[in-house]
Amino acid sequence: MAPHAQNTPEIEHLIRLSADSRSRLNQAAFALRQRLDVPRRALHSLRSHPVAWLGGSLATGVAATFLFRHKAAPPPPSAVTIPRRGLHVVLGSLALTALRPTVKAWLAVQLREVLSARLHARAGARTAATPSRRTRLQSPR
Repeated sequence: MAPHAQNTPEIEHLIRLSADSRSRLNQAAFALRQRLDVPRRALHSLRSHPVAWLGGSLATGVAATFLFRHKAAPPPPSAVTIPRRGLHVVLGSLALTALRPTVKAWLAVQLREVLSARLHARAGARTAATPSRRTRLQSPR
């Protein structure tokens, strides 16, 4: 069957209309996807305006510091002020903290040597003070 001549322009018009609608829908969907892709937009903004982001973060940090800072209560009038420790005291305390494991190990070795020397000395004195079994058996009664 041959198509009707009067329906052909109407069908072509509908085909063009649907192709245009599809094209507009694709463009709208693409624009919506770009608008809703927040991580990509933030990354693009960060890369294109790094100085503005750095300044904004710095200003936000300073503002947060001033807003959320607790004000120190004044000390009571009868409170005794403790003098600040000097740099030499702080460095000495850090050095002692760092050397503590080494000093503990050294002291443990020294203590072990002293105790073992005392035990050997007592064992030697005890054997010299008590007669041996053989001499006890041979001694006259």
